[in-house]
Amino acid sequence: MRKNHSGIITGETDLPAYRISFPNLHSRLIDVEMRFHASEQQVVLNLPAWIPGSYMIRDFARNIVSMQVTSGGNAPHVTKLDKQSWRLDGCSGEVSVHYQVYANDLSVRSAHVDSTHAYFNGTSLFLRLEGGEHEPHLVTIEPSGQLPAGAKVATTMPPVRTGERGFGDYNAHNYESLIDYPVEIAQLDECTFNVREIEHRVAIYGQHACDFDRLSADLERICSVHAELFGELPIERYLFLVTAVGDGYGGLEHRDSTSLICSRKELPVKQPASASKVSKEYRRFLGLCSHEYFHLWNVKRIRPEVLKRARLDQEVHTSLLWAFEGITSYYDDLALVRSGVIEPEDYLEQLCEIVTRVMRGRGRFRQSVAESSFDAWTRFYKQDENAPNAIVSYYAKGALVALGLDVTLRMLSNDRLSLDDLMRKLWREYGHPDIGVPENGVEQAAEELLGQSLQDFFARYVHGTQEMPLEEWFGALGIGYRLRPAGNLKDMGKVPDHPAEDPPVAAPVLGARVVDNKGAAELVSLFEGSAAQQAGLAAGDRIIAVNGLQVDGQSMHDAIARLSPGHEVRLHAFRRDELMEFTLHAQLAEADTCDLWLLDASGLEESVAARRHSWLGQHG
Repeated sequence: MRKNHSGIITGETDLPAYRISFPNLHSRLIDVEMRFHASEQQVVLNLPAWIPGSYMIRDFARNIVSMQVTSGGNAPHVTKLDKQSWRLDGCSGEVSVHYQVYANDLSVRSAHVDSTHAYFNGTSLFLRLEGGEHEPHLVTIEPSGQLPAGAKVATTMPPVRTGERGFGDYNAHNYESLIDYPVEIAQLDECTFNVREIEHRVAIYGQHACDFDRLSADLERICSVHAELFGELPIERYLFLVTAVGDGYGGLEHRDSTSLICSRKELPVKQPASASKVSKEYRRFLGLCSHEYFHLWNVKRIRPEVLKRARLDQEVHTSLLWAFEGITSYYDDLALVRSGVIEPEDYLEQLCEIVTRVMRGRGRFRQSVAESSFDAWTRFYKQDENAPNAIVSYYAKGALVALGLDVTLRMLSNDRLSLDDLMRKLWREYGHPDIGVPENGVEQAAEELLGQSLQDFFARYVHGTQEMPLEEWFGALGIGYRLRPAGNLKDMGKVPDHPAEDPPVAAPVLGARVVDNKGAAELVSLFEGSAAQQAGLAAGDRIIAVNGLQVDGQSMHDAIARLSPGHEVRLHAFRRDELMEFTLHAQLAEADTCDLWLLDASGLEESVAARRHSWLGQHG
């Protein structure tokens, strides 16, 4: 390896080095040149099939559209071994591999380039040299005249020598680190704030009207809550990479950054001080930021043993995603209220939606959250029309199981312990020393913390499909709870002003998820035992008439709701290109919509009032 007086790699190098350039953004191509020194005549290169944090095989190698290899002035023989691996025979000294990657996936998981920006994750670009994974890796990002004027690089990859706009040389400790630094190159709008004297940066790509003063102030409070919970912040810097679009939502965690995509209407805009209440849209974005930031500890450092030693060429199964995603989903919105950014009633509204989503799926009776975790690769990430009847979300139900575990720890310890203490224990014993969590590690840690068995809890609600005692759990926190029929299609539960009033009367429903498709009501999925299923309808059918009158996605629901229970009605629908008639017997909507509210403090037992205050932080 050769270095100049500044320590920059020049000429030949024993280490894997990559040069990234953008010669043709209009073709959505990224040019990559990989260089390394071959000590043997035969080497193997491969590209990951999945990206950590997103448990689905994505076959990134399919986007490599060309490859040329030279070594010592010769062209080694290239043999493709499988869908993502290549063997090079006849290598001598320095090897240069030049390849192009097609980048047209505007998501947080892959790569995307156009005339406005270039974004990529390492799993989409960087070939892995087998045997060289543990060596430092070098990256040079070249500027391009095709990028917008003023475009700059945003990444947490450690710089070696870079210019004012971030183009230049970077390095990574090893291959695992290399693929954990997402990169955005664009005209970026930015703000910074500090948590525990560590700089946090927000960089937004896309058109927006964000109030950065408000965003940075709110994020500082939320991130501080998480850091306080764990007692330390194990990073030197942090970056929120945000892509603002017309309609989008998602995030992916990294070791000292996160990549987010959101609707621009979810970003805060400047408002008078009198209108400072957090909107539902902005609350959603803050919850996303909070979720990915909590992953800084829970997933990126506290992580399942099997994922810590995982290769990225095939699925890696664990039953623990309910803990790593579900517990994170529990804390993401809880941190918003603990930080004082939102009010307790706003938090309860978020919880209502989670409960409602879980209760509207019959899959909770068939699949446990442990099974949902294990089968994430083939079931949760590959959902079909029968998903509501067959699977449960380890995110949503996992969050409710986390709430139940929190309540259980508090009650069995006489409020001496909580889920906060369990997370700190997992951090001390697994995260900080970088030891993988075994499959029974969460349950074992909880029992050690409490000093008694929690086998019954885990058997019922983690490994089993028994209905969760939500009324009991919420009651222990001083929260009122009820399930009722939905009032309309958009009703996901609420915090009622007058909970003593009678809930809406149940109306007849079709029992299916419906979208409007060219003036017809297309059935996306049917709930098991529903009126639609019993009538013989199927997913994909397009209902065009109810009792001889034309309907679309909205008017069809209204027509069914006006019926009397058991009333017989004729439906006309197209199945493929065939017109068919069905007879439907109207069924009343189930009580599957959640309402939550704060019980009057004056009527609570002192222990319950204190528990609620502790749970919500300084509020409650």
